[in-house]
Amino acid sequence: MATDTLTEFVKALRGAGVPVSTAETLDAVRVTEQLGYVDRGRLKAGLSLALAKTEQDKLRFAQCFDDFFAFARPRETANTPPAAEPPQGGSGESDGGGAGGGMQGVTSELGQMLAQGDEAQLSARMAQAARAAGLWQIRVITQKGLFARRVMREMGAEALDEELMALEREGDPRAVPLRSARTALQQQVLEQVNREFLLQARAEGQRLREQAMRDVNLRDLHEFRDVQALVQRMAKRLIATHSRRRKKAKRGMLDARRTLMSSVRHDGLPVRLHWKRVRRTRPRVFVICDVSSSVAAAARFLLLFLYAVNEVLPRVRSFAFASRFGEVTDYFSGPSGQAAGAVDRVLAEYAGSGTDYGGMLSQFWVDCEGVLDKQSTVIILGDARNNNLPPGQQWLKQISERARQVLWLNPEGRNRWGSGDSEMPAYLPYCRQALPCRNLAQLERFVDLLLRDVR
Repeated sequence: MATDTLTEFVKALRGAGVPVSTAETLDAVRVTEQLGYVDRGRLKAGLSLALAKTEQDKLRFAQCFDDFFAFARPRETANTPPAAEPPQGGSGESDGGGAGGGMQGVTSELGQMLAQGDEAQLSARMAQAARAAGLWQIRVITQKGLFARRVMREMGAEALDEELMALEREGDPRAVPLRSARTALQQQVLEQVNREFLLQARAEGQRLREQAMRDVNLRDLHEFRDVQALVQRMAKRLIATHSRRRKKAKRGMLDARRTLMSSVRHDGLPVRLHWKRVRRTRPRVFVICDVSSSVAAAARFLLLFLYAVNEVLPRVRSFAFASRFGEVTDYFSGPSGQAAGAVDRVLAEYAGSGTDYGGMLSQFWVDCEGVLDKQSTVIILGDARNNNLPPGQQWLKQISERARQVLWLNPEGRNRWGSGDSEMPAYLPYCRQALPCRNLAQLERFVDLLLRDVR
C-alpha cells in the first residue's frame, strides 16, 4: 500500500511538471522504506532530494507534497461541533467542554470517533476510506460529489446516519452536536476530494494539453503559451533515443564468422566476441524554408526542432526565402535557447509574398554547388505554390543528383498537391521522400526519421 501511495504521488508530481525517471522513483521507494510516512518533515526532505533536481522542481515538489499528503496533517480548526450549546435540561453527562462534549454514549463507530475528537485517528480513517473509494481515479469536476459520498460511506457514515435519525426522532439532545460534527466531517472530506481533483486534473490536464498541441495545425499553435517548452521536451526525447541508437550502431553487429574462427582455439567456446564495425559518416544538412505567410508557422517549428537537436545534428546550414533568398545559418550561432529569437529575426527579414521556387532552386544551386556531396541531405519546407512562375525543376534535378537525398515537407495535405498554382507534381520525381507536415507530431516523426537516416 505504501508503494501504491508513492506511485500515485510520483504521478501527481509528473502532472505538476516535475520530470521523474524510473530510477528516481526506485530511489524514492528506498527513501520511504527508510523514513516511513509518520514524520512528514523528514519524508518531505528525503523525497525532495530523490525526486527534485532544480530549484524550480523543488518549489513544485513542495507544493505537490503538501497537497498530496494533506490527510495526516491535523486540521487547524476543530472538526467537532464548534458552538453547540448544551440544551436546557440536558442529560448532564457532559464532561465539561471536551471534544466529545454532549455526545457520550453514541454507538456507531464513526460517531464514537467524532465524540473522542481524535484528529489523527479521523485523518487516518479518511485516508483509508479515500483509498478504498478509489479517490485517485477522479478526473472531472462533476465527480466530486460522487467521490465525497463514497469516502463518507467507506468511513461508516451509513451507520452514523441511522443513529442520528433515531436520536432526532427521540428528541435526544446528543443529536445536535453529533449532527454538527458530521457536517464538519463532510466538509473536511469535500476539501480533501477537491485537493485530490486538483492533483489529478493537473496531471491529466497537462497530458491532454500536450496531446492537443501535438495534433493542432501549426498555424494555430500561437494560441498555446508553452509550445516552445514542449518542442524542447520533444527534442530532448529524440536526442536520448538517437543517442541510444548511435551507441548500439557504434558497437556494430556480431561478426559470426570471426567469432566462430576464434573459438576454435578454446575448444569451440566463444570466449571472445568480434563485432562488425560500422563506418561513421559526417552528414551535412541543408534546410531551405519558405517563410511566406502561409508556411511561416511550419518553418518556425522545423527550425526550432533542428536547432534543438544540434547536439546530435551539428552540421546544419539554413536558408530562407519568400520575396528573396538568403542563408540564415549565422542567425542560429548562439545558444540553442536563443533559437526562438533567431527564428523571429528570420521571419521579420525574409517573410513576404511572391514566392518563386524556380528562382530559389537556381540560387541555391549557384551558392552550394561546390559543397554538395553524397553526405548532403537537402530539406525543403514549402507548399510549392509558385505564383504561376516557371517551377525550375531542372535545378532540383541537379541538386538531387549531386546530394545524397532531397526531402520535401509540405504543410498542405496530399490532396492539395498540384491544385491551383502548386508545382508539387513537378518536384516529386526528384525527392526521395515528400511528406505532409501540418502539426508537431508529424514534424517530430520527420526529425526522428532524419536522425535515423543520418546517424
